[in-house]
Amino acid sequence: MNIVVVKFGGTSVATEEGRRHAISHIASLQEAGKSVVAVVSAMGRKGEPYATDTLISLLNTKSKSDTLDLLMSCGEVISACVFADCLVQHGINAVAITSGQAGIVTNGIFGGADIFDMDTKRIKTELYEGKVVVVTGFQGVSVRNEVTTLGRGGSDTSAVVIGGFMNAEAVHIFTDVPGIAVIDPRVVPEAKFMKHVDMHHMYAFACWGASVIHPRAIAEALKYNFDVFVRSNFDDSMGTKLVKNSVMRSGPVGIAIIRECDLFKPEQSDNLIVVRDEEERAVRTSPGSEYSLMSVVFSGYSEEEIKNAIGDLPVNAMCFLDKLCAHVFVESRQIEMLAEDLYHKLFGNVAVNV
Repeated sequence: MNIVVVKFGGTSVATEEGRRHAISHIASLQEAGKSVVAVVSAMGRKGEPYATDTLISLLNTKSKSDTLDLLMSCGEVISACVFADCLVQHGINAVAITSGQAGIVTNGIFGGADIFDMDTKRIKTELYEGKVVVVTGFQGVSVRNEVTTLGRGGSDTSAVVIGGFMNAEAVHIFTDVPGIAVIDPRVVPEAKFMKHVDMHHMYAFACWGASVIHPRAIAEALKYNFDVFVRSNFDDSMGTKLVKNSVMRSGPVGIAIIRECDLFKPEQSDNLIVVRDEEERAVRTSPGSEYSLMSVVFSGYSEEEIKNAIGDLPVNAMCFLDKLCAHVFVESRQIEMLAEDLYHKLFGNVAVNV
């Protein structure tokens, strides 16, 4: 079977229009001879009845973690049932199954589990019978048969891992944006979108604040040999292709921002570390902080070339350089102006990964 895994986020499955577009993508893949596994997130965003954050608000902040995970998993179950039913109503044979029924086994850590095994027999059986298999994202079951969730971005991770165990030829992450922009379009509305990007560079981009796809999903994708597409659910373009070990042109890749953060003495649990004059600092989000961090990811540049590319900044800021990034720690009130200035300096006249 030529298997493709597709993932639809909350905005793609929350409305009749979004579901109609999602169904059209699945129909196109089937017409191309593909067997389709669809991974879905909970419908909508905070405040809407079945969104994950809405479900969380139903419990006390001191509720047991196993109870919280069980409740959070309900959003994806509802979404899977609704979406599978919509597929059937549009003449596409489909079945909704939970992650437990899909054979997804996690390490049992509530709120932040990792998938370590998967029994693919149920999904393969359904695919051989010609069905689209709609699977709940963001979750799995432990060896004790407890429902565990994967943490933020968990549905992206679910899709990639399922793709790996199913030997899929590709994974398509459908969102409400037309791919991955070199900077958040909310900061620079005219931001260019990438046609393709190397997964290693995208991993750094995501770790330092680009939020279109979760870094855990990219880390999982690096274990396998398929491409990942980040696409808009609302048009037919192929969006941005994430390619393992892609040959990238030398130069800037993208600009990411972590808002309201501070620098701390590193601890073992920290994974975002910047270095200046051989002194390490950990970057952590700090709600209410007056500072933000902007990171520019580069490909094929030395530290000296990165320093020259950034040039003199128009604001007072602390700069940290390494062989992949320039990190600029600056007052939040200046971040938008600085980001726009660097975007035009670095990408204004550059073709972006075409």
